[in-house]
Amino acid sequence: MSLPHVHYLIVGGGLAASAAAGAIRQRDSRGSVMMIGQESSRPYHRPPLSKGYLRRTSSRESLFTLAADWMTGHDVALRTGRRAVRLDNGRHTVTLDSGEEISFDQVLLATGASPQPLSIAGHALPGVFYLRTIEDAERLQTAVAKAVREGRPHRLDGSRGVCVIIGGGVLGVELAASLRQMGMETDLIARNWPWAKFAGESTGRFMTRYLEKHGVVVHTDQPAQRIEGDGRAQGVQLGTGTSLPCDFVIGAIGATANKDLLRGTPLGAGKAIIVDDHCRTSDPAVYAAGDCAAVFDPLFGKHRVLDHWDNATVTGTIAGANMAGGEARYNAVNYFFSDVFDLSLSVWGEGRQVDRRLMRGTPNVDSPDFIEIGIAADGRVAQVMAVGHAGDDQWLRQLVGSRARIDGNEEAFKDPATNLSELVRSCPAGV
Repeated sequence: MSLPHVHYLIVGGGLAASAAAGAIRQRDSRGSVMMIGQESSRPYHRPPLSKGYLRRTSSRESLFTLAADWMTGHDVALRTGRRAVRLDNGRHTVTLDSGEEISFDQVLLATGASPQPLSIAGHALPGVFYLRTIEDAERLQTAVAKAVREGRPHRLDGSRGVCVIIGGGVLGVELAASLRQMGMETDLIARNWPWAKFAGESTGRFMTRYLEKHGVVVHTDQPAQRIEGDGRAQGVQLGTGTSLPCDFVIGAIGATANKDLLRGTPLGAGKAIIVDDHCRTSDPAVYAAGDCAAVFDPLFGKHRVLDHWDNATVTGTIAGANMAGGEARYNAVNYFFSDVFDLSLSVWGEGRQVDRRLMRGTPNVDSPDFIEIGIAADGRVAQVMAVGHAGDDQWLRQLVGSRARIDGNEEAFKDPATNLSELVRSCPAGV
C-alpha cells in the first residue's frame, strides 16, 4: 500500500511555516505542499497574544498570517489539530499522532517552542498559567475577568484581581503591562532586573522604575521559592520569606525548542535543531526554521537560537525558497521588538557577546528616549537597543551589521546632540 506523498512537507503551523509556504509558491506553483499544524487554527502571529489580543483591543481575525482563502487559492493542503510524532529521514516519512504516515521529497521542521515549565514547589497547582497559543490567551482572559470580578482586593484602592508573574523577560514584562491595563494588581518577579537576558543594569533599573511608575510591583534579586495554595495557586513565596497573595500565577521564564522529532535520527541538535545558513540540516532533504532552529549566523560566526517574530519570517522564507531550488542564505541582522504601556523597545544583535555598554541619552522614566550600545571584548559592537527612541533604525542596525568599532568615538556616541548617521558612517567596520 503506497503512502500519501507530497513534494514539500511543512511540519508546524506557525509564522515560519506560513513564510515557507509563501516562499515555495513564489518559486514553484505546481509542486504539492502540505502543512501539518498541531493547533486547530491556521498560522497566526504570536506577539499580539500578550498585548492587544489579551486586552481585547485586537480581534482574533487580525492575528492570522494569511488570508482565510490563501491556502486553497495556492493549493496548499493544511492539516490542523495533528501532531507529527516521528521523522524517518532515511525513508523520507513523517508519522502523525493518528498513526498515518506521509512521505515527502523535502521536509521543513517548523515546530516552534513550548513554554519552559516552572519547577518550584507548587508549580502543578491549578491556577498556574503559561502563554503560547490563542487558547492560552483566552484562558488568561477568563482568569482575569473572574479575578477582577471576585478576586483578592488590591492593596490600595479596593479594586479586585491580583496576579504574580514569574519571569522578567520580554513576555513577562509585556504581560505585566497588559494585566495592569486590564485592571489587575500585578507583581513581577525578575532575575536581577527586568530584561536581564539582553539588557544592561542601567536599562534594567530604568525598566524597573518605569514599570513601578505604571503600578507594577517589581521584585528583583528575590527568586520565587514556592507557589502556595489550598487546591489552587493562591500566592508565591519569595526567597526572602515574603509571601505574595494572588488569584493566579503566570510562568514566563523562557521557551524550549520543540526538537523531539529528531530522536532516533542522525540529525544534529543542541538546544535547538542545528541548521546551516541555508536553514538546512545535515540531511539535504530536511530543513528547520523558526523557534525550533539554531541557524548559523555568519555575522557572529556561530549557530544561534533566535526565538522572535522577525527570525521566524526570515528563516521560514529562506528555507522555503531553498526547498524550491533557491540559494538563499541567512545574512540578516537579527531584530526583535516589544511594546510596554506606551514604551517601544527595538533590539539588534547578540547580547551574550556584550562585554561593556554605553548609554546614549538618559533613561528618564518620565520621557524615555535612549540607546544602549553593547560592545564585545574585541571592541566591536555586538548589540544595540533603542528604548523609546524612533527614527534611527537604519543606523542602529548598521552599527551591528558592520560590527563597527567605535573606539575613540565613545564620548560622541554618548552625546544625543551629535549626529548619529555621521558617527556611524565614520566608524570602521569590524567584519
